[in-house]
Amino acid sequence: MEQPHAIRQFPFYDFYAQILCALKDEEAGRLTKRMCAYMFSSEPLADIEDNKERFYWGNLVDILEESKSALQNDKSPSGLNRRMKHFMFQENFYDALCLLDEKQGGQYVKAICDYMFEDKTPTLKPPVDSFFALAKRKLDLSKMRKRNGSCGGTTKRVQPLDMDGFLRRQPKVKNDIYRSSMHLTEGVNWSLLNDRLPQSVYRDSTSLYQILIHASEIIGS
Repeated sequence: MEQPHAIRQFPFYDFYAQILCALKDEEAGRLTKRMCAYMFSSEPLADIEDNKERFYWGNLVDILEESKSALQNDKSPSGLNRRMKHFMFQENFYDALCLLDEKQGGQYVKAICDYMFEDKTPTLKPPVDSFFALAKRKLDLSKMRKRNGSCGGTTKRVQPLDMDGFLRRQPKVKNDIYRSSMHLTEGVNWSLLNDRLPQSVYRDSTSLYQILIHASEIIGS
């Protein structure tokens, strides 16, 4: 019998966010950990003793079950995805939740929900702020992919950029590349560099040399 596929990420719907963001931080932290344990593990879950949390879990689990069944069969839960806004909640976010206490975990997941569904960047205290900052790099990539794929189901053809085209689109960046460093310009995907620079930690850099030194990090972030 074919074994179900391991799940490494799952669609996190705005319906989940509506429930979690209405709960106290501790409740949201516990419920999110339970959601992740259900999606990422095959281990049975402990019973919920709190009546309020059991009620909300009953509203979540049907959607989680439908989503999990599709993902385990290497399919996308396309019906759910069409009906609800979503982003991909990665297993690494669950790892972060397990390193935080319940209240901090609730603040962490609420911050992610606000950022992805409301486009709000939260103000957080340590250690939640550092965990969110790490998640934000992956969330920004998810946002960019969503924007690039939201043209009515079609892919817009973009003319590849060269170095001059990149510099025209990044007017604050100065060409400080000299003959001794020209090798840095070889094999650069200027289009990707242009797209991903604004989401990187080097977005305020005015040095083309510095950007190219870190190009693989920028493009891969």
